[in-house]
Formats: sequence, structure tokens, C-alpha cells
Amino acid sequence: VADAAGSSGGTGNDANAPAKGTMTGVATMSLDQFFDCINMLFEQILGLLWGAVAVNKFCIDEGIFLPDAGSSKENGFSPINEMGFEGESSHLAPSATAAALAAGADLSEKSVSELLRLRKEAHSLVSFDGMRQLWDNSLTFTLQLEKFSGRKAYGLRSTLLAQAKSFVERKHEANMSTLVAALDSERWVQCNVSAERQATLTRLCSGRAAFSSRKAGPNNVDSNTLSAIPATLSGRDKMTDAEVEGSRYKVVWSCLLLLEMVMDDVACAAHFQTLATNVVGKISELLRLFNSRSTYLVLGAGAIHSAARLKSINAKHLAIVTQCIALVLAILPHIRAALMAQLPAKQHSLLNDLDKIKGDYSEHSEKILSKLVSIIGGIVEHSLAPKISQTDFDARAKNAIKLESTVDCCSFLESVITNTKKMHQVLNLMLPADLLQDVFSRIFAYLDHKVPSLFKNAVNLGKQHASTPLFSMPCTNEGKIRMIKEVELMAKTLNSLSGVHPWNFTAPKVLEQELDIRIKPPASDGVFDSSSETKSDEKKDVDGEDIVPVGSSDSTCRQIESSSENDLFVSEPGDSKSHRSESENVNPIPDMNDSSAFTEQPETESVGSNDGKSSRSSNDDGSGTEDGRCTLPESS
Repeated sequence: VADAAGSSGGTGNDANAPAKGTMTGVATMSLDQFFDCINMLFEQILGLLWGAVAVNKFCIDEGIFLPDAGSSKENGFSPINEMGFEGESSHLAPSATAAALAAGADLSEKSVSELLRLRKEAHSLVSFDGMRQLWDNSLTFTLQLEKFSGRKAYGLRSTLLAQAKSFVERKHEANMSTLVAALDSERWVQCNVSAERQATLTRLCSGRAAFSSRKAGPNNVDSNTLSAIPATLSGRDKMTDAEVEGSRYKVVWSCLLLLEMVMDDVACAAHFQTLATNVVGKISELLRLFNSRSTYLVLGAGAIHSAARLKSINAKHLAIVTQCIALVLAILPHIRAALMAQLPAKQHSLLNDLDKIKGDYSEHSEKILSKLVSIIGGIVEHSLAPKISQTDFDARAKNAIKLESTVDCCSFLESVITNTKKMHQVLNLMLPADLLQDVFSRIFAYLDHKVPSLFKNAVNLGKQHASTPLFSMPCTNEGKIRMIKEVELMAKTLNSLSGVHPWNFTAPKVLEQELDIRIKPPASDGVFDSSSETKSDEKKDVDGEDIVPVGSSDSTCRQIESSSENDLFVSEPGDSKSHRSESENVNPIPDMNDSSAFTEQPETESVGSNDGKSSRSSNDDGSGTEDGRCTLPESS
């Protein structure tokens, strides 16, 4: 220490040689060696200063005064009391013992400061636990030194603060580069959450983020890293989710790394409170980097060209990113609270940056949910829509009647169901219940609007391009009913998926309006009635039943019964129970692999019978209606 402190006073190469050797030796020491050296040095210095204080106190108690003629003016020392503090004295100049004590304290401060400056670069590379130990030991020595000298050791304090700031800056640079490398090599598959990392998250959520659980030394960190990487290759049943306040999240390795870095920065802010304002900015930069980089790699498909070399970006990758974002959003309020506890009240406005980051993460999550819907949209519009031109609902209805088969969907609607089920299988394993319902509510809303539009567009496309196979809406009542029933079956099948919120599909009603036909909902006795749609929105009540008027608004109506071979409507007066649908006894949630589970034989009524025949049935009051069936004016 004497050589390091006196290096500035020597002249010539011979004088500087010992100082240079000391500087080189101190700078190349390992951290443990330096701790052993400096702790021994602190012990020796404090022992000497305690001895000087005792001698000075003895001289004062015994009335012994040893004048130090030149020290008061030359060195500017003030009188020292019996404990070594500045105070009033009966003498104009301090004694030689008090002057020696003050000079020793000043020399100790300069020497230790110079010794720490020689280790500035080495200390910027140590671990957080190493820097914390250095800070605690040096600060304890500084407080004792200030007690002996009676004044603040500003030189030593500023040296400690500069080294802590250098450590934070260097650590942040390393964190940024490490996080970028981890994201670029990320394959976006779930990794295991170790018990230690779960304990860290639990401490953060319980308000104990300042207490670090990691042991000193890099070996512990490396072992955690190595233990997490093979976990991504094992089976899903061995995976452990991250848990925050009762909610579980599936996360990737880079997300765990981000949380570990943020927790270390929070611990730095708690331990080096004078640097808390700097730490807030560092945490914001880390969070923004993860958000922007993951957006580019997954939503922007950058992972295909990054070090990970993914073949494609699929729904599973999007879902795991959504879970990572949800985890960060869940712990962000706890990070904010931990930092607020370390900042003075006038600097709490710095935390507004974290609120902006929360908005950025929420926007990212919203984009991912929209992307999941667009995946289904792209499949339906580009891959499945051409199948519409191969569908003839009139022919399907005719064949179904001849074969007495149950209702099944056409190839277009069946493909829509199949692809939606595949998406559900993936997301049901990856997303929580509330997010799963949100995604599929959006998907169902899209399909509800898009399916009728694609049928209409197929008609217009066939008219515009002669090369395109012509598709036309069904013209027979059987074909119209068949088309509507298949769309209803699609809606029923999609709503039967587990964990989704049932959607009120309006596609069948839209098609009813487009086809100029209406299928009434099943009555209490299980009978399905269908009738043609009217221009009048008026409804009449006969014998307490609602009648859907068809044709003109003429009050005189005639009931039409179809006598065609298809038996769309069969009238047997006095026995309305004979028209029950065979589907009444069918399980409402059928097996998707058993198409015979769906049986539809609704009672319907055509706008006009195929053979032009009509008959009139009368009730007891001669009103010409029965069982709520539709009536037509006599003029028709």
C-alpha cells in the first residue's frame, strides 16, 4: 500500500519500479486473493488507528501536551477531542498525537482509494455477489475511518461509487449481448423451470426481491443453464411451468434468462441505492429488447434465418410467445414496486417508462392473437375456398334422400372443421382457459362472417371467369335446406370443442335470407318446420301459435302441403306428433368420427309444391292453419 500510495512521489526508473510491480501484482490478483489481502489490510490499519486514539486519549487525560508547531498551519488540522473527533480544546494548536491520528486517517483513505482504483477493470467483471462483498467490506472500513478522523471520507466513497457504477454498466452490456444471442438461438419450445428459479419468482411476488438466493461464483449459474437446456428435449410430461400468483405459464429459456437478469438488476438497485436511477433504465432496456427481438423472430419470421434455423413459424410457436409475454406482464407490477421502494419520492416518475413497456407487451400479445386468426383465415380463403366450386347441394340433397343417409358436411365445410380442430389441439395444450376462449371466439366470429361470403363470392367468380368451375346456389328447397343444415352442423361441431365459449353463429340465418327460405327452430315436440320467407315482417297468431306469413300481405291464406316424393312436408291432420325428427334421440354432442350420429329429417314446406298441387286443411274455426304451419294467399 505504501508503494502504491507513494508511486506519484518517486523520481526516476528506480523509484517507480517497486510501484509498478505493486500495481501489476494487485491488478492480476484473483478476487479471493484480493479479499484476503484487503481484509488483512483493513484489520491492520484499524488496529493502528485504534492505538493512536488510545494514546491521544491518554495524553489528554494525563494533561500531557506535545505541541506540533507546524502541523496546524501546514496541514490544516483542527483540534481533536479524546475520541479522535474535532472539538474544542484549550490549546490553540493540536497536540502531536492528535495531528498524527488525523494524518494517519488521511493517509489510509488515500492509500485504500488508490488500491481500489488499481482493481477498477477487474472489479467491473466480478459477479454481483463479489461486488456486494467488496462494497460491504469497504463501506464498513470507511465508516470506521470517518469515526476516527471526524470527517467524511469523500475520496474513498467516490471511488467505491465509481467502481459500483462501472460494474453495473459492464454487467448491463454483457446482459444485452447475452440476451440477443439467446433469442437468436431460441427454438421457441417449452423449457423446464427449476425450483430455484421458481423460488426467485416467488420472492419477487412476495416483496423480497432484494434478497438474492444465488451462491457466489459462476459455477452455480452455469449448472442452472445446463440443467434447463436438456429439459427442452425431454417429454412434455416432465416440464414444469412457471407459477405467479396461482397462474401457470409455459416459458422458453430466453424468457427465464430475461427474468434472471431483471432480478439481478433489482438486487443491485436495493444494494447500491445511489445507483437505483441507473438500474431503472437498464431494466427498461432489457424488457424492450426482449419484446422487439421476439416480435421480429416470431411474428416477423426472423427465426427462420436466425441461428435457430426454424423451418417455419407455426401456431405452437405463437402460443409459447404469448405465454412468455403473459408471464412478464404478470411480474411487471412487482418489479415496479420493488424499484419504487429504492427510489426517493421525487424520482418515482422514472417508473412511468415501465408503464409504457406494459402497453408495448399488451400490443404484442394482441398481434399474436390476431395472427392465430389469420392463420385459419389464410387456410380457409386460399386452400379450402376452391372446394366450393365442386359442391352441388341440390345433388347432395337428392342423393341423401335416396340413400336415406344422415346429414354430413361437404368437403369445404368438413375441411374448415378439421383445420379448426387441429388449431384447437395445439392451443388447448399451450394456452390458459381464458386466452383459449378469447382466441376461438375470434376464430368463430371470422368463420361466421366468412363462410356465407365465400359461397356468394364463388357464385360471382364463376360468372366472371369461364375457366373457373361454375358454382351456383341451390335452387330446390331440398338443396337449400341441405346447405343450411350443413352450415348448422359445422357450427354445432365447432361449439362442441372443449374449453371454448359457444358462439351464436348467424351464418345459417344469413344463408336463409340469401336463399329466400326459412327453417324454423325446433318446436317443443321436436318438429322442425321450414317455410319460405316473406316480404312482410308481420306475424299472425292462430290458436296461440306463431305463423310465419309467406307471399303477399293478403289476409286470406291457404296452406300448402307438398306431395312430392321427397316428403319435405307431410300433413296428417290430428296427428302432429308423427312428425317428430329422428334426431330427437341422438346424442347432442356426437363423435366426430361417426357421421351417422347426425340425423336430420326436418319437416319443411316449399314456397310452391313441385307439381303445383295444393290442398286446404281447416281447423275447427276454419282458419286454414294447423300446427303453426305456413299459409299462402289463395291468389298464389
